[in-house]
Amino acid sequence: MPDLSDHAAVARWRAETNALWGEDDDPQVPHRREEIGGVPCLVAGPPPNSGAPVVLYAHGGGYVLGSAAVAIPITARLGRTLRVVSADYRQPPEHPFPAALDDVLAVYQALTAEYGSAVPAAGDVPAAPAADGVPVALAGDSSGGALALSAAVMATARGARPAAVALFSPLLDHAAVPGSPLVDGEGRRLIDHYVGGANPADPRLSPLRAELGGLPPVLVQAAADEPLAVQAVELHRRAAGVDVTLDLWEHMWHTWHYHDLPEADQALAEAAAFLAAPFSSSGGT
Repeated sequence: MPDLSDHAAVARWRAETNALWGEDDDPQVPHRREEIGGVPCLVAGPPPNSGAPVVLYAHGGGYVLGSAAVAIPITARLGRTLRVVSADYRQPPEHPFPAALDDVLAVYQALTAEYGSAVPAAGDVPAAPAADGVPVALAGDSSGGALALSAAVMATARGARPAAVALFSPLLDHAAVPGSPLVDGEGRRLIDHYVGGANPADPRLSPLRAELGGLPPVLVQAAADEPLAVQAVELHRRAAGVDVTLDLWEHMWHTWHYHDLPEADQALAEAAAFLAAPFSSSGGT
């Protein structure tokens, strides 16, 4: 890890690390670059006129690392049945909080404008999507899980509730992070450079501390033995009145979804079905 105050060195390190992790497209589910809401994105899956549900994806990587291209092993598998928009949000240390969250919200706002009104808040009468549009869901892994859930909380408060939320090994509370090689030492430095001078307990940073009422159905998949599983369990406990499905996987590890494994295929197939369910129940095809 370079000196994170040296932005040029961080940019080189990010490029080298992302290349090592892999940024190759999937020929079975090809991705293409689009700018949506002023944010560069990778888009995959069925075409806009297919009626497929739309999912906005936020990649992980401790905010500093990762990219929409690195997340292709996840978005390609989701893209077999869903239209996936993966945001290349701005990253620290060049762009600390709230830049990444602002970018995710900008893409979400543009998608809801393009594909029709968002699903109504809890207690309202569910409405079918507009004739030329579909609901928009949110998903993300690790630090991207924090971005996805924070965006869902904020969108819900503004009357634009997403269709559903899926979180993979999410980091949900920056103020009370359990001990882990992922978030101690160098990992902690990555997270701190996103937090910057903000309060880590700010609900926009730590959605576990937000008002969670009114959220749409939420799926949380985490490895049973990973340290962040405690936050997944706490989300399930705190989100009273919200339909939270907690799915803890034995013998897996943090964000196993990225790997070429039967367990990853199964987890992402289940997540895709979960994300599509609100659209099916609202009268879509």
